[in-house]
Amino acid sequence: MLPVENTNKTWANTGMKLTLNQAAKDCGRAKSTISKAIKTGKLSHDKGDKGAFLIDQSELHRVFPPTGNEQLKNPVENAKNEQGNSVLQVEIDAIRRELETANRERTREREQLTEQIQELRETVAEQRADFRQTLAVITDQREGQGKRRWFGLLPAR
Repeated sequence: MLPVENTNKTWANTGMKLTLNQAAKDCGRAKSTISKAIKTGKLSHDKGDKGAFLIDQSELHRVFPPTGNEQLKNPVENAKNEQGNSVLQVEIDAIRRELETANRERTREREQLTEQIQELRETVAEQRADFRQTLAVITDQREGQGKRRWFGLLPAR
C-alpha cells in the first residue's frame, strides 16, 4: 500500500487531481484566474504535501466547462499549420527563384561593367600615347630657339 504522502502525487499523475499549472492548461485559463476562483471559494481544492493546490478535474470542469473548440483545437491547428507550411513553402520557392534571377542579372551586369572598364582603360592608354606624341611634336618645334636661363629672361651662353 502507498504511503499517505505519495497519494496526492499519484492522483496528480493519474489525472484525478491537477496542479494549478496543469489545471490552467487543461481549461485554457490563466493560473491567476483559477487561483482567484479557489480563493473566492468557487473552486474547491486540496493541498499537496508542499502546500500546492490540487484540483479535481471534474471540479475544474464544473467551474470552467470545457468548450468544443478546446477539444478540436489540436486537429484544426495541425491542419492550419500544414496549410500554412505549404503556403510558406510556395513563397520560399518563389523567393528562391527571384534570388536566382537577381544573381544571374547581377553576374551579367558585373561582366558588362568589367568589359566597359577594360575598354575605358584601353581608351585612356591610347589617349596618353596620342598626348605624348603631340607633346613630342611641340617640344621639337621649340628646340630651335635655344635654351634660356633665368626663366627666359637672359640669353643662353
